[in-house]
Amino acid sequence: MTLSNQNRAAHIKLFYYIVTFLYLSLTVLTVYLNPVYMTPILISLFVIFVVLVGLNLTRENNFIIYKETDDKIIMRYYPLHPFHDKFKSIEISKQTFSHFELEKRNLGLREDLYLFQMSAKGLAKYPGISLSALSKAQRSEVLESLSKYSKK
Repeated sequence: MTLSNQNRAAHIKLFYYIVTFLYLSLTVLTVYLNPVYMTPILISLFVIFVVLVGLNLTRENNFIIYKETDDKIIMRYYPLHPFHDKFKSIEISKQTFSHFELEKRNLGLREDLYLFQMSAKGLAKYPGISLSALSKAQRSEVLESLSKYSKK
């Protein structure tokens, strides 16, 4: 089973570019047309821009590829915010996969998935992966797949 949110990730990335372009173009247009009423309009545009981008940044959307092979569970993800990190990958053998946990953060705007693996030194916890860019159907598919191999 392979699952990817490529289309939704492209729309989120496009959102950042469109909002930034609209903000800059409306700012330039406002300054050009009427400098007398410029201050309240520019402040309003800035507040709207910061709120829209800020809400999206708190969700920490990721481009996610979830793959279930014969012997491994593979989760690859790439942050979609403008100041992104590198592509990250988690590969866990189905035999050593222990369980997973979900944690809601940022007033329920973001849901993080934590994967656990049994190792020679004990239980290992991987960093959280934000599932907020997945649709409800994709999210439930991933969780059902992980539930099949969870030992908890």
